[in-house]
Amino acid sequence: MLCPKCGVGLEAGARFCGECGARLEVSLAQALPTSARVSPSESAQTSKIEPKKPAGPPVERTPSPAADPRALASKAYAKARSVDRLAGRTLNGRYLVEKKIGEGGFGAVFRGKQLATGRDVALKILHPHNVSDATVVARFRREAEACSKLRDPHTVITYDFDETEDGVLFLAMELLSGKSLQQVQKAEGTLDPLRVLDILDQVSQALGEAHRQGIVHRDMKPENVMIEARDGKDLVKVLDFGIAKIVSGDGARGPALTAIGQTVGTLEFMSPEQLRGKTLDGRSDIYALGMMTYEMLTGALPFKDAKSSTEVIEFHLHKQAPPPSQLRPDLAVPAFVDEVVLKMVAKRPEDRHATVEELREHIAKVMAGADGAVRRKEILRLAAVVGGLLLVVALA
Repeated sequence: MLCPKCGVGLEAGARFCGECGARLEVSLAQALPTSARVSPSESAQTSKIEPKKPAGPPVERTPSPAADPRALASKAYAKARSVDRLAGRTLNGRYLVEKKIGEGGFGAVFRGKQLATGRDVALKILHPHNVSDATVVARFRREAEACSKLRDPHTVITYDFDETEDGVLFLAMELLSGKSLQQVQKAEGTLDPLRVLDILDQVSQALGEAHRQGIVHRDMKPENVMIEARDGKDLVKVLDFGIAKIVSGDGARGPALTAIGQTVGTLEFMSPEQLRGKTLDGRSDIYALGMMTYEMLTGALPFKDAKSSTEVIEFHLHKQAPPPSQLRPDLAVPAFVDEVVLKMVAKRPEDRHATVEELREHIAKVMAGADGAVRRKEILRLAAVVGGLLLVVALA
């Protein structure tokens, strides 16, 4: 018998749900499983008292899986309403769960400590209501598999993955002290074009390692890029490969973890091929980076006037993005930056940079040109100053 309100299993004869407290107003007939119900005619036929049959030899019964203490504990965790109760607990004798520092629909992130080393870590813990969802658990395990392979200095490092006896699934990851790119943009507004190119270069380095291992991120967005200040410079880290698509060497896609026709990602940054449900490669991540670049440079996405998700999809599929400099003429975005961004967001994958390594080469080329232009401008300025002084001396 299940609670009609929350769906939790109930004891026979229960009048109230022990989980949500709902009053149970169902008849005994409704509470019985269908196989145990009888019609009035069947009842009349079976109302005669049958002679009791002699007891046979004892039958050895296999214990019910529900009787397994681990299974019972796992079910208890699945019924828990919050992960907050895990604060102060030690997971598998190795990680102390401390303060919660973030939460989403997939799971929560706690500050923690690895007891053997004393190292501070971030513990990503799957929400209780998700542990009974095979698809969500598979996504969580896929994230562990994807992240454990990545060691680039611009990727958040995953140290460990495990499951407790009562079904708590967790990842132990590098603890960061910086801010997300989204937070940086909110606090600082538009960013300097050369700083933007440097951020793009570091993100591309992280994605390059993933792409070489056949891993496409599929959800690049400002929330998934962390920035720490190191010696006056930005140190960029890419995180959350939770919906990464793992592609085998022969081009075959990894196991699908979504329903047919369902697309996973964040609409504002999705490539045309991702929206169409096509096979993805690293060029889809490049498109998402291009959309992110518009926000960094101009403070808005190129479809800022879209009034519905349908219009956003229409833009991604069919409308050519304008140059960033056209969106904000007041910011004087350099033409060489427009050139990089427009190639990144081309509608056809074959018109974009073929790889993130090619994108990095493009960035290095335009930045070198920019440095040369700055040097030439400085030389001309100094020459003008010196010329002016010589003229003053000559006229004196």
